Amino acid sequence: MFDANFAAVSPDLSQALRIGLRVLHFVGLVLGLGSATLLDVFLVRSRHRPVTPALSELAETAGSMVTAGLAILWLTGLGFLCFYAAFDPPRLENPKVWAKIAIVMVLSINGFFIHAVVLPQLRASVGCVFLSSQTPQRQLLFLSVGILSGVSWYAAMLLGAVPQLNFVVPAQVILALYGLVLFCGVCVASTLVRSPQNKELSIPCRTDLPV
Repeated sequence: MFDANFAAVSPDLSQALRIGLRVLHFVGLVLGLGSATLLDVFLVRSRHRPVTPALSELAETAGSMVTAGLAILWLTGLGFLCFYAAFDPPRLENPKVWAKIAIVMVLSINGFFIHAVVLPQLRASVGCVFLSSQTPQRQLLFLSVGILSGVSWYAAMLLGAVPQLNFVVPAQVILALYGLVLFCGVCVASTLVRSPQNKELSIPCRTDLPV
């Protein structure tokens, strides 16, 4: 009876549900991707600059927007799974769908780490450089977090924007390429942290920064 009830739903209603989910999903992606990009750019640009209270607040706001974007992605993603189960079951066998879910899970874990570790460290760094005052290991960790965030958001965007991948590329291949890009990014970050210029550009803490 459950399947029969869904089968009797008007095609117009199912199309409206699909469009609504797509619009909300796009909003979550834009909100999260834009805010995450802002955070990543801030992380790179502030490597050797003292952090001001205003910049710290900006990062906090961007972090909250990333969280909101992630929440919307999860809600609409689960909505799509329910929609496919009810109206288009073969879609559940699309490897791209499960690869994207795995990437969003990585994003969620990374987002938790950003709020639990990175943003508190940023608040504590007001008047000091955000990264250069840290040990090389912590510098690499924070840069890797930014790389993971950026690569994951853009990977999720590409998976949603390229329908040609549907039912064609296995999830293992997608995730392997994703992991390879992450590995290359971390290698670049490691090179930057170990470079002589990284030590030379360190700036001591200041207490006279404007609010």
